[in-house]
Amino acid sequence: MATNRVDTMRYLILASAVALMASAGIAAAQGTRQIDRSGVDRAAWEFAQELNTADAFQAYLESFPDGLFRDEAEAQLFALRPDLAPEPQPEPPRTSLVIVPPHGDCTVCPRVIRIPGGETVLGSEQGGAEGPRTVQTIASFEIAATEITVGDMRAFEEATGTRTRRSCFVWTEQGRLRSRDGAYWGAPGYDVTDDHPAACISWDDAMAYVDWLNTEDASGGWRLPSEAEFEYAARGSLDLEYPWPGGASAICQRVNGAGAESRFRHRNTACDDGTEAPVPAGVFPVNPYGLSHMIGNLWEWTADCWNGSHRGATADGAARTTGTCSSRVLRGGSWDDPPENLRVSYRVGIPKTRRQANVGFRVARDLAPGG
Repeated sequence: MATNRVDTMRYLILASAVALMASAGIAAAQGTRQIDRSGVDRAAWEFAQELNTADAFQAYLESFPDGLFRDEAEAQLFALRPDLAPEPQPEPPRTSLVIVPPHGDCTVCPRVIRIPGGETVLGSEQGGAEGPRTVQTIASFEIAATEITVGDMRAFEEATGTRTRRSCFVWTEQGRLRSRDGAYWGAPGYDVTDDHPAACISWDDAMAYVDWLNTEDASGGWRLPSEAEFEYAARGSLDLEYPWPGGASAICQRVNGAGAESRFRHRNTACDDGTEAPVPAGVFPVNPYGLSHMIGNLWEWTADCWNGSHRGATADGAARTTGTCSSRVLRGGSWDDPPENLRVSYRVGIPKTRRQANVGFRVARDLAPGG
């Protein structure tokens, strides 16, 4: 690629970004020196997307090497120019797994994996809801290897005689999330089998399931993971924004998100992950701890009350029990999310009574004494 061509493209991108900012009334009266760089970054990225050429994406990366859309730009560039992609990185060493057998006579208890305790840093430098970065010392705990499935929910309802509400927010053909009566974990707006993860689950539904497990398992200790535990386990011992080799450019090979095949405007057009809905465990690779779909597939409930940042978080990884407790923290992203939402530190909060076709859960468990 000729240098002067990329230099020219850099000039066009920067000039267009400044022009867009100025036309929107964002430029300061003193001139372009006062323009917020993040706004120029965003405008430059929008212009590069409109051009949709390898030259444009490379020019964006050279103009904004630490830009807000660096990962997306790399993914688009490497899709158009595979010869520019870095050599594949070797798989990280698999952490020595401790797969815990079913507890006692509890035939309905899920298979869990023991996560060794350690120190981690919760959050990211992006700030906002993901900041400030907070050092956490996580005690060892156990977490389900997979999301709770349709079959699991069926067993729960049959055993307890309870029935989750048959109303859920599902995606329309136009890519809008709308409430639909009759939609539930067995009919969430897409085809499912008993092996699929259960969606259309509220936080209260998840807690009812946890309570049932604790009645079925004499040793107890079942609960939802804390937000800090979830991020720690999702990282899989890797201190990476996207916790797998290759980062955003390898996203369609690693997790189930909104790839080029999806109906959503925010889809990742750089690659196709082969599915437009949640999938059973085993379709995408597990992480170094052996956990399936910690990122993508379904958003997952955590125990934490929603807080708009990590400020005030305890240092021991425990769930936050103060804040806006009528809403709870979701982690992991889902099958309908763009790469930005599939970063390991990304977090959102929604009302705990809400059921959505992209939200499910998995359970965690305290270690037994001496475990």
